[in-house]
Amino acid sequence: MNSFAVIPLGTVSPFCYDGHMCPGFLVKYHDQNILLDCGNGVTNYLQPEDYQNMTIIISHLHPDHYGDLLSIAQLSYVFHRLGYLNHQIQVYVPAGDVIHTLESYRDKSGWGASRTVTKKLIDYDFVMNLESIGFLKVASYQQGQTFHFGDLEVSFSQNPHPLKTYSIRLQDPSCKVVYSSDTGYFKNTLATFAKDANLLICESTFLKGQVKSSDTHLFAFEAGMIARDANVHQLLLTHFWPLISKEQYVMEARGVFSNTEAAEEGKKLILK
Repeated sequence: MNSFAVIPLGTVSPFCYDGHMCPGFLVKYHDQNILLDCGNGVTNYLQPEDYQNMTIIISHLHPDHYGDLLSIAQLSYVFHRLGYLNHQIQVYVPAGDVIHTLESYRDKSGWGASRTVTKKLIDYDFVMNLESIGFLKVASYQQGQTFHFGDLEVSFSQNPHPLKTYSIRLQDPSCKVVYSSDTGYFKNTLATFAKDANLLICESTFLKGQVKSSDTHLFAFEAGMIARDANVHQLLLTHFWPLISKEQYVMEARGVFSNTEAAEEGKKLILK
């Protein structure tokens, strides 16, 4: 029986298109199902048995990364009432309030440049109170915290992004997987966190020429640089613009790191 596998459920952002869903990756470790992000549409690729022994870890509270949480809350309630779900689904979200004041926030890409905004991105209490409508528990996590699922350790590293966002690392004594979530390029930070990983699942929002530069998302070639500097075994690109061929991102990243593939919904990667 395979003991460590990764199944992409959503690979594009910020909207679903042509069978591709917003961010989500299911990690199956022995009898545990660990869902990294829960973007719009990921439930299309989840099977009923995947909700057993499920833990959901949300990397940050941008809507494309948690959009299906409400569906799962309702589903968990119904499944429990029907006798299909005996253990509550555990949901973890970043600690802290997410009402942010962005003062003259400047993103070199020009996305939202030179603006002063007070933006209530989401009512934090809404997320924390999802357990009131579903058969689930909600808790928070922060930098330096770790979780354990038997021999599997889960840890976090904060990213440069407009609100509190974390890369997530899952490792046991023989295998390591790192999920970047959304991040700007900050030399050595993610590469250090992902050092010698068997698999780096890395965002690649932009291609060369799309924008001049970005502080909050990666170009495909930057994902390749991180994989190279981290000495990972395989790079799996994700977080694509839905209207651009994934092959273009792969070609750009392979110019830096050859063992690069594009994540595809439902295509399982068996690691051990």
